Amino acid sequence: MSKFCSVTRLATSLLCGGVTFVTLPSMALAQTSPTAETADAGLSGRVWQAGGDAALSGVIVRIAETGQSVTTDAQGAYRFGGLRAGTYTLRFDYLGYPARTESVRIAPGMIAAHDVVLGEDESTILVVGQRGAQAQALSRQRAADNVRNVVSADQAGRFPDFNAAESLRRVPGVSVQREVDAGEGRYVSIRGLDSGLNNTKINGMNAAQPEKENRRVPLDMIQTSALSSITVHKTLAPDQDADGIGGAVVLETATAFDYRGPVIDFTASGFYHDLADRLQPMVEGTLATRFGTDDRFGILVSGAWSKRKTRGFVFYQDEDYLSFVEDDPASGVTPLQYHLTEYDNERENISANLALNWAVSDATELTFKGSYNRLFDKELSHALYFEAGTDEYDDDGNLVLSEPGTANIFNQYEETELTQQSYVLNGKSRAGAVTFDYGVGYSTGKREEPFDNEVAFTKELQSNLLGYDYSGRFPIPNLTPADVAAIADPDGYVLGYNDIDQDDSKNTRWAANFDVTWEPAGSWLRTVKAGVKVERSRRTLFEANVMELTGPLTMEEFGVGGFIDPSVVGAPYAPWLSLDIGNLMRWRQYSQELIDGNPDFVNEYVEDGGIAIDEDSYTSDEDTYAGYVMAKGVWGNWDVVGGVRIDHTRVSSTNWELVELEDEDPVYNRVKGKADYTSVLPRLQINYRPSDNFVVRGAFYTSIARPEPLYISGATEISEEDGEVDVTIGNPGLKPAYAYNFDLSIERYFGSIGILSAGVYYKKIDRFIFSEIAPETEADRARFENDPRLAGKVIDDVITYTNGKSAEIYGVEFNLVRQFPELPGALGGLGLYANATFQKSKADTGLDGVPKGDFFNAPEAIVTGALTYQKYGVEASLAYSWRDRQTARFSSYNTRIVEEAHGSLDGQFSYQFAGRFKLFVNAVDILNSGKDPILDERYGAGSPYLEGASYTGRTVTFGINASF
Repeated sequence: MSKFCSVTRLATSLLCGGVTFVTLPSMALAQTSPTAETADAGLSGRVWQAGGDAALSGVIVRIAETGQSVTTDAQGAYRFGGLRAGTYTLRFDYLGYPARTESVRIAPGMIAAHDVVLGEDESTILVVGQRGAQAQALSRQRAADNVRNVVSADQAGRFPDFNAAESLRRVPGVSVQREVDAGEGRYVSIRGLDSGLNNTKINGMNAAQPEKENRRVPLDMIQTSALSSITVHKTLAPDQDADGIGGAVVLETATAFDYRGPVIDFTASGFYHDLADRLQPMVEGTLATRFGTDDRFGILVSGAWSKRKTRGFVFYQDEDYLSFVEDDPASGVTPLQYHLTEYDNERENISANLALNWAVSDATELTFKGSYNRLFDKELSHALYFEAGTDEYDDDGNLVLSEPGTANIFNQYEETELTQQSYVLNGKSRAGAVTFDYGVGYSTGKREEPFDNEVAFTKELQSNLLGYDYSGRFPIPNLTPADVAAIADPDGYVLGYNDIDQDDSKNTRWAANFDVTWEPAGSWLRTVKAGVKVERSRRTLFEANVMELTGPLTMEEFGVGGFIDPSVVGAPYAPWLSLDIGNLMRWRQYSQELIDGNPDFVNEYVEDGGIAIDEDSYTSDEDTYAGYVMAKGVWGNWDVVGGVRIDHTRVSSTNWELVELEDEDPVYNRVKGKADYTSVLPRLQINYRPSDNFVVRGAFYTSIARPEPLYISGATEISEEDGEVDVTIGNPGLKPAYAYNFDLSIERYFGSIGILSAGVYYKKIDRFIFSEIAPETEADRARFENDPRLAGKVIDDVITYTNGKSAEIYGVEFNLVRQFPELPGALGGLGLYANATFQKSKADTGLDGVPKGDFFNAPEAIVTGALTYQKYGVEASLAYSWRDRQTARFSSYNTRIVEEAHGSLDGQFSYQFAGRFKLFVNAVDILNSGKDPILDERYGAGSPYLEGASYTGRTVTFGINASF
């Protein structure tokens, strides 16, 4: 092994020749008791990069005489405690530079400072720009105790991607789910698991979840301005939160203490989407500086603003499929509704970040970080949907085919505002061999819909619309020539479905933590750490029905818009009509004017009792109390980190019970629910490090996924039809999913900024609950059979949500990153990265009639390959990412809806000139002309039955960056 390490060091030295180290003079920072040579002493310092003056995190600093090693943090700082006076040999190891040793003398009772600057001459092009970001990311990954992947900003704090989700596209085992309308990355899946199974943090605080139906965190809200790094943790230590079956995603914003000097960075760019054919602006900037005596204070402010216009089409069936013979899908299936939709989407992002640092003393530092992110989404949809004449069956169980269907011209105008805020105050204090970490945090996420206007006009056709041609990519409805002509003629359309809803959801979190770390001197036991955390999460959902107009309104009276032509994306449908945009946007005022002026028009919501609130509204409090203890031991080349975390959660909810009985007005009652559960989570990480550049990792950890508040606090709905009563209730007794996770990996790092790694993993998930999907089962019937309000009535179905039984995921993961500076001339700028994840999964819902099958959102393969280039001021990459098909959810007859495979070719190019300026262009989904779906869902794997398909085009951003 020593020969192997010698060869590695020689190769590293040759590849990085010419790099120099500049050592700053040591100085005494503090003096404790200046007694004998046996008194405790210490050593601390920072590692900086020359030129950009950025702190280097992930540098391995080792004391040759004791074997102790530490890693520099985000501010480039390192520290050794519990040392004796004497002379020590320090070794600094960072990818992209040859390892360097320094001699340091520590006086009795002193804590000495030894700062180092790496890369003083201009030959250090290897570790600046995107390669510099890669060097920092891999150095941090190499030094970590657990399995993780890091995406770092470059030395000026820049990410090449627009939002946080897009920045994770190239991480091994990570796939990105794009927002359907805008085509931008929104959610990230780790090793194929739904993003709702991830734990997502911003600056150490659990990110509030603004979505009303799940625990996903939409990362397209978060622009990368002022983000210093994004870390994906694939194995979890005891000091990390209980939830995170998929893993943990940690976003960190920068501080002024990450730099030695002032930073001024500004970017102006344009955004272009080819189907929308509109150029719109984007700007972002960062300012940072240190000030005060000995630069003990720091401030960083950053902001970003962007506006983006997109356009696309969605074709989908909106209800469960019907079988031609009742409950017999083998007879063939058909949609009740089939939609053709064009959307125009305009998105505006605003982000602002503030970081304040105060080095109170040499032993205490306080940091405040504030992050504000807002996404305003405005969408206009133009749709034609076909609806079958009936979904009834005759006495022989055959679907009724004699009723004529309808064509519906449907338009929707929707405004959605998503906000994400996080404010965290953290402190660190040291007292000898003990370090105290403490903090408080507040986070809130909101989703508001100030406008959601839906209007449809309907016309009866000759066809029953229960037959479709599925021979091509697009289902073709059975229309007669007379039907085709009728659809295009506005005469005869009358007001059909219309609705104005108010849907506002909010998640607010408060948290406090206190951690103590003890570093005993001269022992195999390197650290002992314990901590506690308290967090409250409050979820509120307010849903209200505002307007449903009935009356003799025709489409010609309302106003007719232009025709919508879907041929731009290759759809074989005739152009269809649209509605007047102005009246659609002012639908509430328009419809109220009709009601006020004509008694033939009525708001059905008011007529039904004037209840504004919807029964799905609720408030839920989730209080979490957690504590852990862990330790790290080192024996030669082996280090072991292990411990246990205990998590106790209490849930209380207030929601509605809606009783709708025949011949009676609806009745709303407040109901309350409670639940609690405790999880014990052992976790163990074992690493074998025969050299700094070779690591074998093994891990076992347990984790949980908490049930959706919607399932715990769901409304109780009691409805009667034809004398039979159906009941649906929430289930406060739902338990968190509990996962056993195993991981084994081998990592070989290269000094020329590279890695070759392989790993295997296995996850067994008991009692699974997953985003937007919960198995249903029969609830307690006795409670309702004895309900005096239902006396004499027939109780039919009593349904609630339940935990699934179990699921298993196992897979292998490969990763290669390599630069080739040893190649001659211009070829020395070449590089590549490639990663692949292959996995299998199976899930058992435990429900009768539901066969075992793939787990949800777990594709069998995720592959990325890219060529990169960096030299002569040019930085470029061309990357292709591909995800295999995956199961999305259940549909009718217990059939799994499957997302077909999808790939994307993305490119980036930039040119730096005059030292401080950079021109750039980035393109996403280069090969997508609009005729390939970014999302293609089928009713079963490879099925001709389309569930939904989304079509959008490529996007391009280009602009200029200035950094001082």
